[in-house]
Amino acid sequence: MGTKLPKGFTANGIHSGLKKKRKDLSLFFSSELCEFAALFTKNVVKAAPIIVGEDILERSKGLRAVIVNSGNANCMTGDEGIKDAKRMCSITAKALGVKENEVFVSSTGIIGRRMDLTPVEKGMKDLVGGLSVDGFQLAAEGIMTTDKFMKVATAEFKLNGKKVIISGVTKGAGMVKPEMATMLAYILTDASISKSALLNLLKEVNDETFNAITVDGDMSTNDTVVLLANGKAGNRKIESGDSGYLLFKEHLADVMTRLAKMIVEDGEGASRIMDIKVKGAGTKKEARQVAGAIADSLLLKCAVHGGDPNWGRVAAAAGAAGVDFDPDKMEIALDNVVFFRNAKCIVPSKAKRNKVFKGKEVEITVDLHEGQCDARMWASDMTREYIKINSFYST
Repeated sequence: MGTKLPKGFTANGIHSGLKKKRKDLSLFFSSELCEFAALFTKNVVKAAPIIVGEDILERSKGLRAVIVNSGNANCMTGDEGIKDAKRMCSITAKALGVKENEVFVSSTGIIGRRMDLTPVEKGMKDLVGGLSVDGFQLAAEGIMTTDKFMKVATAEFKLNGKKVIISGVTKGAGMVKPEMATMLAYILTDASISKSALLNLLKEVNDETFNAITVDGDMSTNDTVVLLANGKAGNRKIESGDSGYLLFKEHLADVMTRLAKMIVEDGEGASRIMDIKVKGAGTKKEARQVAGAIADSLLLKCAVHGGDPNWGRVAAAAGAAGVDFDPDKMEIALDNVVFFRNAKCIVPSKAKRNKVFKGKEVEITVDLHEGQCDARMWASDMTREYIKINSFYST
């Protein structure tokens, strides 16, 4: 994959014993204190690391490290779970020689089981000792659960004559619904950015990337996206609204879009990606509502999997989105083949119809002709393999 870490960052991932065989503990570390921004799940049921992370976001002046375990979500574990999440920060901070509130913690895996911190404590020496500039992919492997492949992306560009790197890693294949970041994601950069600009950037780009994907419509309890900036690139500090802000945003969006699409591509059991475009809505919110309803339609997902260009399912999903529009003005196209326009069904030639929903990535375009607002989402199809994976996840 050849993903490069930004200047001043190292990483590592190991098998500690939290899982039977695969890597299960990852660490990202910066030589300098980082400005940081984070977004979390909107689920009322929040995992212990989310609660601890929200507190760190409020009181920490900067981060040096992120510790992540897979195999256990540390969710629905009460006060003991909170203590365990804090203990993970403490164990990591001691091993690195940094302050406890400079360490961010995340977990992913089974809900409702108490964390066994013994493997974390025993593995920490090897985890810290193996930190390197080449360790990004090891860390990416350590955060995986049902993921079939590692998800990493990098962008390099010049800012004020200085080379800047943005590198991101994510995990996610199931329990993915666009209500924040719906997975775990860690984005590292050596750019110098103010804290307010960093948070604005993350919110803006997240809304069009991680918040624009869905696999199964289920919202996780552990969703987290963190953006760290250590300033080692030496550029003039980026502030909200300046030219550097716009350039950085462009490349951040590139990295986060690639990561988001990887999640959909790796959706549990997925065989196709749905690229859904809703045009001509009265407001941005309404465009997103319609796109989301189409993306989460199980009937449509099944049709896409089967290669069946059933455009009526698109129309039904759009109409059920809670948005008021005139169905007769709606235009529906599947893989650029129009099936409905000007209040009339259009019957394509057999040759055109037979090409619809046959590729790895399929396009669904709906123009409401009600306004000027658009939205785009990516979703996976629904297959028998998804049912198989999630029928035995905890057993």
